Amino acid sequence: MSAFFIPLALAFMGIVAAFASYRDIKRGGARFYTLEREAILRRAGLTLIGSMLLFIAAIGLLILGQQQGTAVPTPAGEVLEGVVTVTPTPLVEQFPPLPTETATPDLSFPTPTPTRPICRAVIEGTFGNGLTLRNEPGGEQISILAEADLVTVLDQEPTVANGIEWRQVRSLFGDEGWVAAEFLTLGTGCQ
Repeated sequence: MSAFFIPLALAFMGIVAAFASYRDIKRGGARFYTLEREAILRRAGLTLIGSMLLFIAAIGLLILGQQQGTAVPTPAGEVLEGVVTVTPTPLVEQFPPLPTETATPDLSFPTPTPTRPICRAVIEGTFGNGLTLRNEPGGEQISILAEADLVTVLDQEPTVANGIEWRQVRSLFGDEGWVAAEFLTLGTGCQ
């Protein structure tokens, strides 16, 4: 008896049952009365369920045979020639135990240092004229920052030059320079 004979026979019977249900569904058309049509379609549905069960049984036997090393269970006392039985290896033998090591902490990491919070400010009080960004306190003009623009304050302490307090800032576009501190409204966390 071949290893695939029983699953092949079950699959063939499933195909025959599926064709029989198709024939019954086709026959249950409008030429029969309602009760006869219902009986034909009910029988076709049962035949279709039977064909699905036969297909499932065939697939189950193939999977069972793969797991046991043979495709089909043999009757008691029958010896199959040329069939190789595979004994599964336990997972413990497949994966040897990992070596155990004691972990020593690596003290070479640097000590974290606290970073300064980011200070943001809004440009206000220029009456819509904008604020001049300069290359140094009281120096040459780089650009003009618009009213209500948001800037990052780089230097926490203001610098006094020509009687005016100046702060070093960076605009949203990445331009860095100095502006008059009286036109900045500092956010929380700023000095």
